[in-house]
Amino acid sequence: MDQDFSKPQKQSATGVIIMFANNLQKVIRAVALPLIFIVLKSKGNYGIELILGISFLFLLLLAIYAWFSYQQFSFFLDEDKQEFVINEGIFNKSTLTIQLNKIQQVNINQSLLQQIIGVYSLDIDTAGSEKKEASIKAIDHLTATRLKQRLLSERDPITATVAVATPKPMLKLSNATLLKVGITSNYGASILLLMGFIFGLIQFFKDYTALFEVETTEIYAELSQGFGFISICFFIGFALIVVLGTNIIRTFIRYFQFQIIRQTGALAISSGLLTRKNTLLTPKKVQLSAYSQNYFQKKLGILNIKVKQAAYGTADEEESKKSHIEIPGCNELERQDILKMIYDQIPQKGKALIPNYRFLFLQIMLKIVGPSVLSCFFAFSVYQPLQPYLALLIPYAILVLILLYFEYKHHRLYASQGFIIKKSGIWDITEEIIEIHKIQAITSKQYFWHKKADVGHLLLHTAAGVIHFKYGNYSQINNLVNYWLYQLERTKKDWI
Repeated sequence: MDQDFSKPQKQSATGVIIMFANNLQKVIRAVALPLIFIVLKSKGNYGIELILGISFLFLLLLAIYAWFSYQQFSFFLDEDKQEFVINEGIFNKSTLTIQLNKIQQVNINQSLLQQIIGVYSLDIDTAGSEKKEASIKAIDHLTATRLKQRLLSERDPITATVAVATPKPMLKLSNATLLKVGITSNYGASILLLMGFIFGLIQFFKDYTALFEVETTEIYAELSQGFGFISICFFIGFALIVVLGTNIIRTFIRYFQFQIIRQTGALAISSGLLTRKNTLLTPKKVQLSAYSQNYFQKKLGILNIKVKQAAYGTADEEESKKSHIEIPGCNELERQDILKMIYDQIPQKGKALIPNYRFLFLQIMLKIVGPSVLSCFFAFSVYQPLQPYLALLIPYAILVLILLYFEYKHHRLYASQGFIIKKSGIWDITEEIIEIHKIQAITSKQYFWHKKADVGHLLLHTAAGVIHFKYGNYSQINNLVNYWLYQLERTKKDWI
């Protein structure tokens, strides 16, 4: 039985708890540090009592505010104007009106608190808006599903009906697979996170010693005496454990119970431990797809897929990433099934474009020769104590040269009937796939000093990013550009 959305409706009554929790976390972020500072400065003189009194007052006010916010929030569907309307606000009342034909995607998500309470949030992505998302934070699953179907029915009848069936998942990741993904992925992000934590710890130590006027000379002396070879090895081992542990935890939080269900004309993807996210992947919205694999993943028989969709109404890179979908831990057969679903076939590599040796030569000059010359100049002319450390330039040059060689070896572009595949990477080898009819613009360029060598560059512009192939044969590039432009002129397919 269809639900009537033409009359204003409220969220579930438990939405009061969601609104209270959202406001509470905002207040905690804003006042936590000042309150801690007050306690430390007071040194026990009524500091705790003051914080308890202020906290109680805050909680009471937030509870009252959440109740009135719940009462003032309503939504309905204007069938005549084909608009979805959200009313909210206590002191400053606002009305958000969304035209149905501008709705690009509707997602049903569930945070940890929403899972406990048993409600869902409905997030609406619209075109042509800096603020993409309109959200209803607390509705039951049946209402969310029916409202999603109704909001999408005008724009995409197929997508609107995919949520009805729940067949057997075509891909479901086990905990063992998530563990494999965790120990073989995202080293860079975890290292940056670890460095941020260490710098934050150092800053906290400085602030603590300054606040309590602690003498740091003896502390630094003790640390310097104990900082030997064994402690360095211990620190490196601890750092590796932290990096792997961070990877594993992040993977389980993000991809817990990850599954893909094949539905009519789309793939329904759901995952998440603390926040359960549900996303629909429709082939016509896919702009780029890419799969990556490193040495360890190859040995374990897994790879990661990333599907990039068009970023509507924003040039912000972080905002555009919200429309990207990641599928970790696939095997080769699952990769082929997903590609068949997106492209109706498995894209094949065609003729390969190989970069000129200048690709490697320039990188050597910029990343080895340049830094080495500057280091020697600085050590001999400005700061002589650095001279004993110049020997480190040899292992540095060898390591960087090996990395640059693998980057050159993997830098390839493959052109086939209907598809372009760009291969790149040093450790994680990535292959990006784009359908020719989804190219928005093509740029080929050549610097004047490269004319004699017939070397040039190629940029393929899409709604989800740019594919850049550097230092290829310029004659071959121009022949391919002419062929692609000819295909774009003839095709009747749209890029979205």
